Amino acid sequence: LHNKQFAVIGLGRFGMALCEELASQGVQVLAIDIVERCVKKAAEFVSHAVVADCSDEEAVAELKLENYDIVMVAIGADLNTSILTTLILKECGTKAVWVKAKNKYHAKILRKIGADKIISPERDMGIRVARNMLNKHIFDYLSLGSGLAITEVVVNSKHLGRPMYQHPCGLCDEMSILAYKRGPTIYSHPDLNTLLQMGDILIIAGQENKIKEQLSKL
Repeated sequence: LHNKQFAVIGLGRFGMALCEELASQGVQVLAIDIVERCVKKAAEFVSHAVVADCSDEEAVAELKLENYDIVMVAIGADLNTSILTTLILKECGTKAVWVKAKNKYHAKILRKIGADKIISPERDMGIRVARNMLNKHIFDYLSLGSGLAITEVVVNSKHLGRPMYQHPCGLCDEMSILAYKRGPTIYSHPDLNTLLQMGDILIIAGQENKIKEQLSKL
């Protein structure tokens, strides 16, 4: 992981938070924006920060972004700049271009011009919050695409004292219990004979439809 190189174009709230988290994990991050004030702020914690306009082909060529593992286009309000930047990055042979989309229209265009991954932060968070509101047993939920998801399920009194394999999420062959949380500790590769305690949180992965089916039995 520490040999990976990431670039983030656009240092608004989303882009800046992304840079800060990546840098905290010890990876190399190049932060890019046309606003010098934002670049100076990012320079406090990333390995490199530059003022550049990535909707300009020559600027992108000088930055050699094709050498980075993932380039994240986090440009906010200016859809045209986001689209043009994405197009230039794809044409120059960037390995993986991830793009923040403002709306469905923006996402549709990005998909057509070859963006490798499209992020819709507000939509994705809205879906996660709604799922949490609808099911009191779900602590968190993350769709991975291709019909797969990871979710955190709170153990209730109904399953108290039972071995983990007897929990509905442990009985389904198309779902896996990756880990569980007990208090502040996370236990990976859990022994499924472990007796469940009130407040344990199971971390589950599997097909979304199977997850929903099993959660309805809680």
